[in-house]
Amino acid sequence: MKRFRTITAICLTAIAIMVAGNIWYLYNLYNSIKEQTLQTVGECVRRADILEIISRLNGTSHGDDDSFIRLTLMVQGEKTPTGDYEYPNLLDNLNQTMSQYFHVIEQSDPSMHERDNALLDSLFKKELNNSGLYPEKASIHPIENMTETWDGLWSMDFAMTRSQQPIYKVCFSPLNGHILRQMSGIISTSAAILILMGFLIWYLLQWVGKLRTIEQMKDDFTHNMTHELKTPVAVAYSAADSMLRYYEQSDEARNKQFLKIIMQRLSYLSGMIENILSMSMERFKTMKLNIEEVALKPIVEDISGMMELKAAKPVEIDINIPDNLSIHADSLHIGNILSNLIDNAIKYSGDTVHIIIKADANSLTISDNGIGIDKENLPFIFDKFYRVTSGDRYEVGGYGLGLFYVKQITELMGWNIDVASKPGQGTMFTIRFDGNEKRQDIIG
Repeated sequence: MKRFRTITAICLTAIAIMVAGNIWYLYNLYNSIKEQTLQTVGECVRRADILEIISRLNGTSHGDDDSFIRLTLMVQGEKTPTGDYEYPNLLDNLNQTMSQYFHVIEQSDPSMHERDNALLDSLFKKELNNSGLYPEKASIHPIENMTETWDGLWSMDFAMTRSQQPIYKVCFSPLNGHILRQMSGIISTSAAILILMGFLIWYLLQWVGKLRTIEQMKDDFTHNMTHELKTPVAVAYSAADSMLRYYEQSDEARNKQFLKIIMQRLSYLSGMIENILSMSMERFKTMKLNIEEVALKPIVEDISGMMELKAAKPVEIDINIPDNLSIHADSLHIGNILSNLIDNAIKYSGDTVHIIIKADANSLTISDNGIGIDKENLPFIFDKFYRVTSGDRYEVGGYGLGLFYVKQITELMGWNIDVASKPGQGTMFTIRFDGNEKRQDIIG
């Protein structure tokens, strides 16, 4: 139990760490893509600003002025292994320098028209769309004219250089959809990995749970077998010891009594060992049934009578089977099936036992008024070595093989067996003769 809890705790901790790690990674990735998106928005503002100024320059008359402005752009290149130079930020530097000088022209040329805010806003939206950004709302205004506020929107102040004061206020609808689309591949992969890991850990826990159940069943079987073996061994030992200590050749009756006790106990042990060996799966695989037409009612009556005599408490068995009912079965194993089911009905009952056995051409039912079985245990009662434990596990003798044997033999015969039970009301086993040739004939 402790080892199982440790493994479960380790698995759950591993899941928690993986989930937390993935959330942290996705959070940082989201912020990184958001920062890149805002940089793209800033470039859109810069290009819209340049285009708006160019539009005003084109509409401004300069007379005979043929002066020109020379722009000097200083960029830093990176030398590649082949000896060439790369300029990764050339376009950004060019746009920034052009924007600065166009604003110098704007401020120094009194003949230029005032800024066209509507055109600037239109150019900004167009540049956003050209960059693959499609906010529901977007607006750009000179910061000195910014009076309206849009709640729930993203906003940023834009300056030509880091040293300058912001000149534009940009507002636009959140671009979470765009960011999540950029992350969709990683999100899908992370989700798939988490689902896969969750499934694997779930499967591992199921597997560990089964191992734990098997281990518990093995321990129960060992304890039960020890308990079952101790009594006959102790009785046989006591009888043999008495013969050795108090042997009298003249007392033949007493000696025979001791020998009879020893033989009975040894016979019991031999039967127990044979039952355990018969549970071998390899033996079931190679077992050959002697299928023949057998009259069901005489077999049921013989087994019932034997079980009533054997029982240590009052047992009443009602048999409702047509006299002419015959089935195709192995007579030896059908008797063993009945013995196991009736024996369980007697053992797991109160002071008095009432058993009802019914049969027709399609099925056989054995119901009792015993203590019943909890629904949590019902799916496992046919498992090898499984025993329902409540209170003292040794209160009822057995070693968890009877119902396993019943299940295996019924399946070998092509039948099905079901069980229904309610605690305190009793249990009913139903054997259905599906897949097996069956008929009603007059016997005798």
